[in-house]
Amino acid sequence: MRKLQINGVCMNRDIHNVIAREYERRQKQSASLVSQRKAQLYADIPRLYEIDSQISHMGLRYNRLILGAGGSSPALIEELDGHLKSLSAEKQAILEANNISPDFFSPRFECEKCRDTGYITGPSGSQKCSCYKQQVINHLFALSNVSLNGDECFENFNEALYPEEIDAEKYGLSISPRENMLSIKKICLDFTENIDNPECKNLFFSGRTGVGKTFLSLCIARELLNRGRTVLYLTAPILFDIITEHKMRAYKEENYNDDKYQSIFTVELLIIDDLGTETLSDSRYAELLNILNTRQAKNSKTACKTIISTNLGPKKLFDLYTERITSRIMGHFDRLVLAGQDIRSLKG
Repeated sequence: MRKLQINGVCMNRDIHNVIAREYERRQKQSASLVSQRKAQLYADIPRLYEIDSQISHMGLRYNRLILGAGGSSPALIEELDGHLKSLSAEKQAILEANNISPDFFSPRFECEKCRDTGYITGPSGSQKCSCYKQQVINHLFALSNVSLNGDECFENFNEALYPEEIDAEKYGLSISPRENMLSIKKICLDFTENIDNPECKNLFFSGRTGVGKTFLSLCIARELLNRGRTVLYLTAPILFDIITEHKMRAYKEENYNDDKYQSIFTVELLIIDDLGTETLSDSRYAELLNILNTRQAKNSKTACKTIISTNLGPKKLFDLYTERITSRIMGHFDRLVLAGQDIRSLKG
């Protein structure tokens, strides 16, 4: 089967090999850092090296005696046990005297949940960690996903960029754009806190270009990424191009498996930016409706939220899309209208 490539990374099965190598790299790096810390500590405090060597040697003797002597040498075993406890106590005293934390020798993991293995073992067995799922998405959408780095975060939200004046005719609001944005920010923060709640609605941002729709979407995305949740950001044209490509290849190739297409329906947060800029057609209306319906159904069991942003007003949205789509948006989304001046021109 021919494999699609993005930035030289093979898709489908090969991508999991890439991720497996990444976890192997992380574990080797973690072990190497532990060895370096030990070597430095042993150089500074040689007695610690002597203690650890003796503990290791006695531990082996202790195990051999238990396995080989069949319990016929209790006095010797008790003596070894006493030596081990004495050495451990001495080591602990040295560490405390030098203000060295007990976890100094513990490896540091990029993901503490899975300890950089990619899998978490629970009551129902082993399953992929959220960091593994996000790596799949990062590779599949290398050109369009959200990274953990960037300026779009709630800490950089600046309400002073929005006018304080109340002008219903100019802004279409009964309150000032600043007060409106502070209210919207709170809704966005609540959304991140309640993403697992099936009753928490999706978000629909509307407003003209430059008022902060994409910025807020990415603030939410980054906050959730920092919490280990899976996020996918796509512009509407790219979203529908992916769907079109999937359909063409699935038609031509038997047993075609497309992880990036499936992620559209399963990722914990899907962001569809610039809705209305895609090429409009009846088939795309049906595709969007399928995405919204499928994700809404999944959301009743597990986090499967959607954020949509558009420059279109309610009337234009209703004119361009079918009533079924607009009713889904109105019923399952909090519609948030952003207003103000073009922030990019203010910053520039």
